Amino acid sequence: MKRIILDVDTGIDDAMAILLAINSPELEIEAITTVSGNVHVNKTSVNTLKVLEIAGVNNIPVARGMSKPILRELKTAEYVHGRDGLADLNLPMPRLKLYPKHGVDVIIECAKEAQGDITLVTTGPLTNVAMAILKEPEIVDWVKEMVVMGGAYGLTPYGYGNASPVAEFNIWCDPEAAKIVFESEIPITAVGLDVTMDPSAALTLDHLKELSSSNKPIPRFVAKLGYFYTERLKETRVYLHDPLTVAVAIDKSIVSTSKLPVAVEICGELTVGQTIIDRRKYLSTLDNRRWSIVDICSKVDGTKFLKMFMERIAGP
Repeated sequence: MKRIILDVDTGIDDAMAILLAINSPELEIEAITTVSGNVHVNKTSVNTLKVLEIAGVNNIPVARGMSKPILRELKTAEYVHGRDGLADLNLPMPRLKLYPKHGVDVIIECAKEAQGDITLVTTGPLTNVAMAILKEPEIVDWVKEMVVMGGAYGLTPYGYGNASPVAEFNIWCDPEAAKIVFESEIPITAVGLDVTMDPSAALTLDHLKELSSSNKPIPRFVAKLGYFYTERLKETRVYLHDPLTVAVAIDKSIVSTSKLPVAVEICGELTVGQTIIDRRKYLSTLDNRRWSIVDICSKVDGTKFLKMFMERIAGP
């Protein structure tokens, strides 16, 4: 069983990712930490508790993390996820309470206790993880690996930006944090838009119809989130960025990866947040930029992933 910390900015697809993780026996969720991203951390924290209550889970600590990016003003994505971050479903306030410690400290403490047996699975901006690295640099030796939903790498026809023409939202939201994390030497598997925007790995309207016909709360909830997403974005599919990231943590054979040097742009007027890869066979000695070697997902088995997602969300 793989021990993980989930770091989330709980909006629509984070909620689905949490539910997939809960229903995956391969994973042991040590804690969930929240961060500002899709919506403010006050909302992402409450949303996470709401999702756990829908799943009937009350034994996973949820710790509130950073409220804004390291250096920048927070820019959120209510236009995608709704004012409350969960499709404006107006769910009742949760009875569950937040864990009393700060999310950054929870990440550090869990990683220290695990001593190389913890995987960080991040589905939001990387602010919490970056702050953990700044506060306790030794954490880079305590974390086994990271599976990061973030970036657009140009390795497939879908590998272009969504927050800007070249930048994916999580990296764009806090590029300084992403730069710290990518340069930390923690082994990273990057699940970027190259694979999460592949139509073969997206829920269709037929999937949503199947989920909505269930008499169980989890699939009906996921269907409501999905229908809101399709209506808000005028889409016929729901792109499962964050659930695919959890799926890669469960079974890496769902994707193919390419090990490539990556740098995060933090200065460009038009390119801030871009994850730049270097395909040259050598790195120029004139280039002082620090490049990080990252396993970048470059292909996805959409059929295998959707089978896992539907079976675990819909239940037996």
